[in-house]
Amino acid sequence: MKSIFVTLVAVSCTVALFAGGIALGQSTNWMDELTGSVKFYQSRYPATNNVPANWDPYLSELKLIKKAAIRGDLQAVRVGMGDWFKMLKNREHGIHPKAADELFHIAVLATPFEEYKISVPDK
Repeated sequence: MKSIFVTLVAVSCTVALFAGGIALGQSTNWMDELTGSVKFYQSRYPATNNVPANWDPYLSELKLIKKAAIRGDLQAVRVGMGDWFKMLKNREHGIHPKAADELFHIAVLATPFEEYKISVPDK
């Protein structure tokens, strides 16, 4: 009887950990999508008016946001996404305006605003 109980507890814990891992993966998929989009536009628009763009701050911010989401730090995700949207809006670090606009629209579609209580940015 005791071995059956131990087995049931072990199976329950395994299922809970597995389900939690799936939920975590789903909650950060949108960040992976944004990272992939940044890399695509980085290769498509490496410079603006023959001046190299610096895409690293955009990728670094997304990396920090993902780490915050994994930790469950919703405030850091909110602040980080606010900063990320501001960088796009201001076309910081010399990124091409067309890339900034397209990334902004992709981010608006991909970001789960309600889940993280992120304010919808004005364009």
